[in-house]
Amino acid sequence: MLISRRNGDLYLVEQLEHARLCGDLVGRWGNDGFAVPEPLESVRLGAAMHDEGWREADQEPLFNAEAGRPLHFLEIEMREHVPLYGRGVDRAFATDPYAGLMVSMHWTGLYRGRWGMQAGKVEFPDEALQEEAVAREELRWIEVKRGLVTQSRRSDFEQHLWHHYDLLQAWDLLSLYVCLIDLSPADEAAPRPVPATLKSIDQEPGARTIGSVPVTVGGERVELTLRAVEPGVVSVDPYPFDSDEVEWSVTARVIQDRRYGSQAEAADTLREAPTATIACRMTRG
Repeated sequence: MLISRRNGDLYLVEQLEHARLCGDLVGRWGNDGFAVPEPLESVRLGAAMHDEGWREADQEPLFNAEAGRPLHFLEIEMREHVPLYGRGVDRAFATDPYAGLMVSMHWTGLYRGRWGMQAGKVEFPDEALQEEAVAREELRWIEVKRGLVTQSRRSDFEQHLWHHYDLLQAWDLLSLYVCLIDLSPADEAAPRPVPATLKSIDQEPGARTIGSVPVTVGGERVELTLRAVEPGVVSVDPYPFDSDEVEWSVTARVIQDRRYGSQAEAADTLREAPTATIACRMTRG
């Protein structure tokens, strides 16, 4: 669950809703400066399923007992994180092997600093569980790739796959930005990287950046700068989409920002909660 505090309420966006937006981003990605991802449908599916393992956890949301509210996604313990993500990866592989590779790489990348794209890594305790998960997945990649690399050079296949993994990180962060960040114009200040602010449920307005975004397979990498120019309107520079303006939205459930006595109370409240739409229009910077 992605949680942000807004005007005295908590806005909760399910991970599957966030992932659905990632898939939508894929469908509009590409212009004279950014290559369209291919094979488009498998790549789109990988983006849309990259958080599939959260399905059950968001239906009966995990609970942060210390804070007395549903669990924000970066507060999860490693003993829950590993099997949760593993279930989602299994489902992705069963649906589409190429998408499964993307989802598996995304999962293990969370334990590896996004495979070198991000300084440091998501801070989870229990290194042993992480190491075991990464080792298992890397062995699975060997078998899956053997079945997929039949009509292309292995080096070309690997280059395209890692390109799509890198793009998935950008789509993931773009979607998290829409779901969580206050999209109000703010006083000019140095932009902050999107990953640096995600752990808190209090998201201040202000410019953000997403680094190391590839423009073509084997090509240069750029840093996207996201800046709210009007409420809900964000300029993106450089601009990666297929038309001068694109519109996105996600559905959030809204509950009071108060202490809940148990997981059951929070779950009951969430089931009856009204919904709200978080909307964002992106334009050329």
